[in-house]
Amino acid sequence: MSSLYASSELDTLSFIDFDDDSDAVATSHELSLTRSKLGNMLDLLPAGLLIHQEMGIVFANQEAARILGQSGDALVGRHFLDFVEESGIDDQRDAFLRCLRKRELVRSQDGVMVSTDGERTCVQVSMSPLPWDGLPVIYVLINDVTALKESEERLRRLSITDPLTGVSNRRHFVEAAEQELTRARRHGRPVTLLMLDLDHFKSINDTHGHAVGDEALRTFTAAGRALLRENDLLGRTGGEEFAILLPDTDVAGARMVAERIRRRTAELAVPSGDQAVRFTVSIGVACCAAGTRDVDAMLSSADEALYRAKAAGRNRVVCALEPTPF
Repeated sequence: MSSLYASSELDTLSFIDFDDDSDAVATSHELSLTRSKLGNMLDLLPAGLLIHQEMGIVFANQEAARILGQSGDALVGRHFLDFVEESGIDDQRDAFLRCLRKRELVRSQDGVMVSTDGERTCVQVSMSPLPWDGLPVIYVLINDVTALKESEERLRRLSITDPLTGVSNRRHFVEAAEQELTRARRHGRPVTLLMLDLDHFKSINDTHGHAVGDEALRTFTAAGRALLRENDLLGRTGGEEFAILLPDTDVAGARMVAERIRRRTAELAVPSGDQAVRFTVSIGVACCAAGTRDVDAMLSSADEALYRAKAAGRNRVVCALEPTPF
């Protein structure tokens, strides 16, 4: 058995073992002729292209070199899997071996490549056996879909985010809260929901204009976010209505959070000409009690507590099932 090294026309073909020297020479010659005929065409491909055998890369075009962060020459002898993000190595290895050994076609498999300088690139990888007799090689086509993924993420965020305040919209809040409620039930953990409504907000819009009202909403949500944990969820459920889900928090803990938000809101001021517009918030609190069916039930309970807070004079916190404070 012999090994074939260094074909100048093919940019160094290495580590390929052949049982017969004549087969090796013939195959090398065929690849070299093909490379010569194609000229720079492979470098003009918009996708990364690797010609690969089991032990390593034998050719990489310019786009593949860009994605992987090395020159084509430097990539020869390296392995495609060296650049796959760790979380995806098992799937890509399985696809690679199926293509190489079973001659299966692999179409558009999502993954992430990590270049030598640590840059991550979202890719779709396709693999196909090369039709050369006697040479166990495949081509690996790497499409950079980073821009597409970023666009999809922007659209996803737009679909779940309130455009004015940047917090979750009602639909996303309810969906995320349902998931958290399911986890809380499964693990026997408390979860609490706050309903918040800015007091006399209509008068802000009527007196100072909607631009000032919008700024008041943005100022309120920014202040509220600063008082929450990373895993707490804040959503805008209506014009001046908001909801907050507090995982792993009982009623006593939720009341403390609600009081901090209430006090902080009373300190806020939004400029309107030479005036400072101030406002307050009323908050209803509901806990996931035994028999709570879903988030709608919690929202209804918290909303009832919020109504009682409004009726009691506003700028206060009321918990569901507690006597109304006067």
